[in-house]
Amino acid sequence: MQPALTISKNDRESTEEKRPQSRRKRFPVSFLIAGIAIVGAVFYLVYANTQANAVYYMTVSELQHCATCMTQSVRVAGVVQQGSIVRNDQQDRVSFVINDGKQSMPVTYTGVVPDIFRPGIQVVVEGHYAGQGAFQAQTLLAKCPSKFQSATPTTQN
Repeated sequence: MQPALTISKNDRESTEEKRPQSRRKRFPVSFLIAGIAIVGAVFYLVYANTQANAVYYMTVSELQHCATCMTQSVRVAGVVQQGSIVRNDQQDRVSFVINDGKQSMPVTYTGVVPDIFRPGIQVVVEGHYAGQGAFQAQTLLAKCPSKFQSATPTTQN
């Protein structure tokens, strides 16, 4: 048997000095800049879409006391007053008055009217209000109270 190869301490130190220092790999700056740009673009798109679709939801009383609401789109909830509905079928226009129990406001809407739209039903209109005159609705939603009432049991004999 042959003796194992022996390396002296001096030989070990000299081989370690000859080995090149391992360099830390650098992350390309262009990837960093591109990543920041993509993240910034995503945040901007989320913010812009949120602001474009943000609409205040208020009652008739709140809208009539709001001074800054005249420049933006708002949603108003109220109940259609009895005898206030005036239809113009040639222009697909309907005018009516909504109230919230305290104040009332005239509304003008052009478009398709929901089937359940009638006096006494709660509606939500979305559009613009100039501070006086009729509320110009672009969207008309009628709430269906029957979906939220509990079913009454019937007795069968």
